[in-house]
Amino acid sequence: MTHRSSHITHLSNFSSLPYRRWIHGLSYLTIFIFMLLLGCAPLVPSPPYAPFTQTETAQLISELRAEGRRITSFHGVGRLLYRDREEESELNLLAVGRRPFKVRLEVSHPWGRPLFFIVLDGDNTSVLSLVDHKFFKGQSSRLPMDLFFLLRLDLDSIWQILSGNVPVLPHSKTASLKPYEVTLYNGEGEVTQIISFFPRSLLPRSVSFPYEGITIMLSDFKQDDFGPRPLRIEIARKDTDQSVEIRYKDLTRNKPIPEEVFSLDPPPGFEVIELNE
Repeated sequence: MTHRSSHITHLSNFSSLPYRRWIHGLSYLTIFIFMLLLGCAPLVPSPPYAPFTQTETAQLISELRAEGRRITSFHGVGRLLYRDREEESELNLLAVGRRPFKVRLEVSHPWGRPLFFIVLDGDNTSVLSLVDHKFFKGQSSRLPMDLFFLLRLDLDSIWQILSGNVPVLPHSKTASLKPYEVTLYNGEGEVTQIISFFPRSLLPRSVSFPYEGITIMLSDFKQDDFGPRPLRIEIARKDTDQSVEIRYKDLTRNKPIPEEVFSLDPPPGFEVIELNE
């Protein structure tokens, strides 16, 4: 009994608080010495990342196109932020779109007072301005979308951007000249589009259109049933200090949208202005 009790006493000493503290101190000392030795070792720079191969480039462009075809409708609610040098203004935004090409935009003050209703239905445009009580209608090509979103692009590209997709312009050649970047060329060898990707996820990070002087940056991606979609879309124009940022609070895709959403008529007393060539 005495021999057994001595062992028990010995084990209890090992589990005592001073002993545990000594063990913990030894562990910290070991970690400290290891980190000190590691810090003395010469730093070896990581190898630079290489551009995409031609196969990877073709696959990325193909996936972007497939994503654009997969989305047939969208409904986004959020804010519009206009920046002009030091000034910034914020508005509410409702954006709805459906294939074939239809878009409805509603812009209002932060406290809710409506400012503009815009409907693009193929080649036809309707704009209801509650600011000056005017109703514009006519050809979509006559609508100065750059006044609203700084966009100087075709209507299909605008649809893709508002829906959170990356438009892929017609091109004859692609190349990856920098890591995580793809450049598109037309038949004359001119750069028409540059698309950059986030390193780990390979989600699109920015889209530049050099000829139009526009860069679009995508961020704050959220997952839905159809893949990741950006809730933050920033549009910047190279020749100005202006930028427009779309911050969707919610962006749903491929939900049924009634046809009547895309109808817009002038209220009584509004001046009607034709937008025809």
